[in-house]
Parts: sequence; C-alpha cells; structure tokens
Amino acid sequence: MKKILQYIRNHGAWAFAFMIAMASPILGPLAALSPLYPLAFASGTAVVLLTRNLRISLPMAFLVLACAASIILANPLPIFQPWVRLCYSLLVFIVLSPLLSSPTLEEFRIRLYEWVMRLSVFIGVASFFCYFAGINYMTTFYKASPGTAGLFGGLTVQSMLLGPMAGIGFIHLLYRTLKEMMTYGTLSLPRLFMMLACLCSVLLSASRGAFLSTAAAAGYLFFMFLKDKPRQLLKTVVCLLLVSGAAYPFMGYFASGMISKQEANEKSGGTFSSREILWNDRKREFLDSPVYGVGFASQRIVSYAVSLRTGVIEPGTSYGAIFAMTGLMGGLPFMYILLTNILKRPFPRRYGAPVSPAQATLVFFSLHMVTEGYVFAAGASLGAVFWCSLGAAAAYRHQTHTHPLEIP
Repeated sequence: MKKILQYIRNHGAWAFAFMIAMASPILGPLAALSPLYPLAFASGTAVVLLTRNLRISLPMAFLVLACAASIILANPLPIFQPWVRLCYSLLVFIVLSPLLSSPTLEEFRIRLYEWVMRLSVFIGVASFFCYFAGINYMTTFYKASPGTAGLFGGLTVQSMLLGPMAGIGFIHLLYRTLKEMMTYGTLSLPRLFMMLACLCSVLLSASRGAFLSTAAAAGYLFFMFLKDKPRQLLKTVVCLLLVSGAAYPFMGYFASGMISKQEANEKSGGTFSSREILWNDRKREFLDSPVYGVGFASQRIVSYAVSLRTGVIEPGTSYGAIFAMTGLMGGLPFMYILLTNILKRPFPRRYGAPVSPAQATLVFFSLHMVTEGYVFAAGASLGAVFWCSLGAAAAYRHQTHTHPLEIP
C-alpha cells in the first residue's frame, strides 16, 4: 500500500483525484461517486481562476464566444437549457482545454492525461477478464438480454464507453511500444498482452466506430514512427497483415457481436443506418442556419420526440453537432483548434518521438467523433476525455521542465 501511495504522489496526487471523479460516470463500481464529477469541475474552475499569470487561447475564446452568440441569435427552445449547458461546458473548457493556461496548469493537465490513459488501459484489460468471469455492469444499468449484440460493457456502464476507452488504451500502449522499440530496440511482452486484451475489449463492445478509429489511429502511429524508414514500414505492414490473417479465427469470436450488429444495420438499409437519420438532421440544420447555427446544445429538427419532452440531445455526430449548433462561427475555430493540436510540433525540443501521446489520442477522437456526438456534452465522460487530451497536447508543446516520455 505504501508503494502505491508513493507512486500516486510521484505522479500527481491531485491529478489522480480528479481522474477518479472523471471515472465515476464511466465505471460501474464507481457509479455511486458520480456526483463528484460536476463537483470536481466546479472546484477545479475556482482553482484555475485563482491561478496567477494565466494565458488565454484566442481560438478557444472565440469558440466560447461563438457558442454564446449562437444562443442569442438563434433563440433555441428553452427545453434544451442552452445557457445552463454552456456554463457547464465552460467549466470543462476552463479546467481541461487550453482556454486558460499557465505552467502549473499545463503540468496538471499532462499528469491528468497520463492518469486517464492508465484508466483506459485498466478498463480495456480488466473488461477482457470480466467477459470470461461473467461480469457485465451494463446489464445493471440497462435491462436487456446479456447475449444481445452491443450489450457488453465490462467494467463500464455502457458498451459505447467500453469501446472507445479500450481503444484509447490500445493506442496509448502502442505509442509506448513504438517509442521503446525506436529508442531502445526492446519489446515488452506484458505490454503486448495488454494491447491484445484492449483490442479484444473493443471488439466485445461491438462498437464499429471505436474499432475503426482504433485501427486508423494505429495506422497513423506506425506511419509517423516509421515514415523515415520505408523498408521497416513495409516489413511492419506485411507482418501486421500476416498476423491479422492468422488471428482472424480467434478475433472473430470476440467480434461476433460487431458482425451481428453490422448485419442488422445492413438489413435496415446501410452500414450506418442507425446514424444516417441524425446525420441528415444535422445537415439540414446547418443548411438552414450556416452562419451561427440553431443554438448551442440545441436542436431545431428533432426526429425523436423524446428530445422535446426531456431536452436530451442525440446529435449522432460531433462534427455535425458543432456546425449545426454554432454554424461556421463556431465550427471553423473548433476545426482550427483540433487540427493545429494534431499537426503542430509535439514538443518544445526534439525528444525522439514524432508525435506526443496526446496527439495520438486526438487522432483517435478525430475519427470517433464522426459517429458520436459528445464534443459539447459537458456531462459526457468521453467529452471530458477528449478535452483532456486536447489540453494535454497543447501542454506537451510548452513543457520544458519535465521529460514527457519517461513516465513509467
């Protein structure tokens, strides 16, 4: 126990505590602690605002102003409570995003990001074993047949949380593996097993968006680490194809839920038929009001009547939500913020890695947000993880006092 406490102290005790609050809506065993989630952001905002020598990110500030302006100009329905949701989102932006920054805040964001990555690896590996132990917290929160496709959440309360969290864990482990190979020429077998467990958890979740995002982000990492070594890159691609072919029967067992889900969608009219209605709604909303949108955290075209009764929003896509809700006024600054944090130089000086770990996570999110609409959902855990990754990517670029790649 002493060693565990010492490890936590050495790697940011406050960041660890904040990670626990962020994990409470994700993990079934911590669901009772979910009130800590908003409390952590409220108290975190107070601490940030009391921090000295704050720097303001103009693109982020412009995005916040665009969100507020969209509510004023579009006058959305009160049922959606856009001002309340904007205030909640502002708490997330202040604590996690680059909106406000200082050396102390940037160190905290890096530490928090590292703890969130440890959490994602833990979720991916532990949920793999939960599958064989018959542990599925999703059936505790969603009453349905345990064998139904897409109803395995492992330690998480929802399969749509397990998929992306396990995928992020896989990408983080792959980043560390490639960094270790390029630097020391060594390979950790326990880490390879954890990667396999995380990948199996992605498949067990039956989340096609998470699987495709994981595969694409993995390809991005291989390319970035091996682009200056074309022969090694070619050998790696061939090796991966052979391994994938050999593992197909084995992986097919874990992917049975995803295959069943895909077949059901194809019978319904398309690969992503479950999302196409929502995508078309967001497209129509944007075309109706392309400059300032239909209002932050609001909808004008509602295909599901339950949204008008409860105010719950299901946008179906983060990009569609941003452009539909805030128009070009908010969509363009968001895309600028996302792309610059993915494409800019990862560190203030050369550390031997072509990208930062947070940039790899952002690549995952940049693809996953096509099919999931959590970017402006302050109460959504995945939204918090996204903004945490964005803030860490910006912080890594400014870090000068701590070597960011030597965290165990």
